Amino acid sequence: MKKILIIAILVLVGQQSWAQVREFQTTRLMSTAGTGVASILSTEAAILNPAASTFVEGSSFSYQSYRTSLQQESDVRETWPNQFPRSNRSQGSFMSDNSGPVKGGAAFITQDENNFERQRLVLHGSAPMGGATSMGVRYSYIQDKRPVQFRNRHQIHHQAALGLTHIVDEDTVLGLVIIDPTRATRGEERAIAGFQYTLADRFTLLGDVGIRYTRRASEDYLWSGGVQMNVFSDFFLKVGQSFDNISKLKGTGWGVSWIGPRLGVEFAQRTSEQFDSGYYVYKDERIVDTSLSAVIKF
Repeated sequence: MKKILIIAILVLVGQQSWAQVREFQTTRLMSTAGTGVASILSTEAAILNPAASTFVEGSSFSYQSYRTSLQQESDVRETWPNQFPRSNRSQGSFMSDNSGPVKGGAAFITQDENNFERQRLVLHGSAPMGGATSMGVRYSYIQDKRPVQFRNRHQIHHQAALGLTHIVDEDTVLGLVIIDPTRATRGEERAIAGFQYTLADRFTLLGDVGIRYTRRASEDYLWSGGVQMNVFSDFFLKVGQSFDNISKLKGTGWGVSWIGPRLGVEFAQRTSEQFDSGYYVYKDERIVDTSLSAVIKF
């Protein structure tokens, strides 16, 4: 694990980015408005906390897809008809292998949003640091493509993330993730800590807080929270809310899922609003993401 970290840091130093697509989220994350740094999840380990894989048994393959649209469109868009086209689609394929001593997986993600495009290849792994603690590392090869009116439309860069998961007891889990510690993709660097607490085996409470660690924490911060309810043995309802003072977006999410022994299906919808300048939607407009996913367990 130590060698992996050293190699990742040497490769990543000096890279920069101007990507303007939002961070990809799975259906599970959308349902809780992005909350889940401390959750023990196999698929989401590829895009959130890579350390979580250590505590997952078995292997899986999942496919995630969501479409993005606008509600309450501003009258200004009549002047700029090419802004935010209706064909905005993101999708990802995730494979995890948790059978060996070092657990992890790979993912391939494509995003097409607001005339910006991003392709990402992800590799991640984790290993225990003790009976109840694990550490993980993620590497992402990213290719961005901007609209035709921009110069330098294409750029390839590399991004790393470090994760930590600690199981306090059978009901409580803590998590920490450091995204882009080498500042390869400027503006995307984050440090996010979270918790997960299960109450009476039916309700799971989730909470995350984060900062952009290269700026003042009092100005560039985010938080999110969510609740998962186990309605039946394999049927779940989830809701969440988020406030991101870095991207100037706030939002809510909800979703339902059926998770069987070998198969699972999830549906979620997330609604976001911009509350200040600095992003690519106008004030009072709403970004609506509708997501569907399926998972196969081996």
